[in-house]
Amino acid sequence: MSPLAPDAQQPLYAWLEDVEDLEQYRSGGYHPVHIDDEIQGRYRIVHKLGYGTYSTVWLARDQQRDRFVAMKFIIASASAESPEARVLRHINASEGSHPGRKFVATLLDDFELQGPNGLHRCLVTEVAGPSVGKVRYEISGGKLPTPIARKVASQSAQGLAFLHSCGVGHGDLHPGNVLFDIPGFHSWSTEKVYKYFGKPIKDTVERIDGQPVTPSAPSYVVAPPDPLRIVRLVLKANDCTIKITDFGESFLTTRSSLNTPISFAAPEIIFQDSISPKVDVWSLACLIYEVLGNHRLLESFFVDRDEIIIEMVRTLGKLPDRWWSQWEKRDVFFEEDATFKPDSGDQSGEPRTVGLNERLGDIRRDDDDGQRELSSDLEALEVVLGKMLRYEPEDRISIEEVVSLLPF
Repeated sequence: MSPLAPDAQQPLYAWLEDVEDLEQYRSGGYHPVHIDDEIQGRYRIVHKLGYGTYSTVWLARDQQRDRFVAMKFIIASASAESPEARVLRHINASEGSHPGRKFVATLLDDFELQGPNGLHRCLVTEVAGPSVGKVRYEISGGKLPTPIARKVASQSAQGLAFLHSCGVGHGDLHPGNVLFDIPGFHSWSTEKVYKYFGKPIKDTVERIDGQPVTPSAPSYVVAPPDPLRIVRLVLKANDCTIKITDFGESFLTTRSSLNTPISFAAPEIIFQDSISPKVDVWSLACLIYEVLGNHRLLESFFVDRDEIIIEMVRTLGKLPDRWWSQWEKRDVFFEEDATFKPDSGDQSGEPRTVGLNERLGDIRRDDDDGQRELSSDLEALEVVLGKMLRYEPEDRISIEEVVSLLPF
């Protein structure tokens, strides 16, 4: 599945910031959505939640069940083969008693919608609040309070355990796809939603040539809300819960390739090797490290593939031979035994390895209680993260073992 190729012609629409690519409002592309649209005579559109290459996502009120839902409108060219719909239906059909199920967003409805740009798959799921990534970004210092960080880590592991029990690999686990629940959200009025989300800001869509906008595009677009006010609500909730969302990269049993963000991608993804649900175990280790601290385990300022591989080798040692020989730039930085070359050091000019123990020692909390609580976890975390970050997928522990070994 690939997005629509860019149109060879000149841009049709005046560019607008913080919204989806307007040029994709064409045959095979996005479905135009407006505030107060009523979908299927049941769902009334209330606000925009987000957008991506393949879809736009909206907050809607289910007028039959009197609750809020998230509605994802997939581009028409990707709707017929949507793996997300197939995976979500499979999850829905699975046994419901697993304790991690409550930490995974549930598919509530699934239908096709004919629009001016084609036939679109529409997925209706449970709605949640801002992502862990956005909440961290809004906090001074980028650190979640220790009790909340520990719950995010534990609940993410439990949610993944449920998915793996269903035979599902998520394939795209990172802080942007783990959302906080908003306490009591379904009882809110639309007015209260606008109090915390802000009223939808409507930017008029205009054609560069001055001609009227056709039905293929909306008359206006809406930017997703500023999460800051919602963040304050989430952080006040001592009993916070999360939902794992976005199953666009998910798969049953195996998959040939994934688009996991490079900082969370297991080496078999980077080197295009066989993919299994064990990629999630690696991604979860990276997520746990990040939510407990304020930076990534494997960092690259320019999100560069080679920089991430260097950080892997610095932390975990030499790659397995089949990947080591495949890495074209290995001899720029390393000798064949994976020791740094003398002229390939970091900014200090002193090339060196940085083991997992040292990486965990870099995590610091701003409050004494939080630091004490974290310090008591570090020894157990080093053990479990070390077992999760094995290069060979078959050497990584299972997600059920992760749940049993986490110290919180």
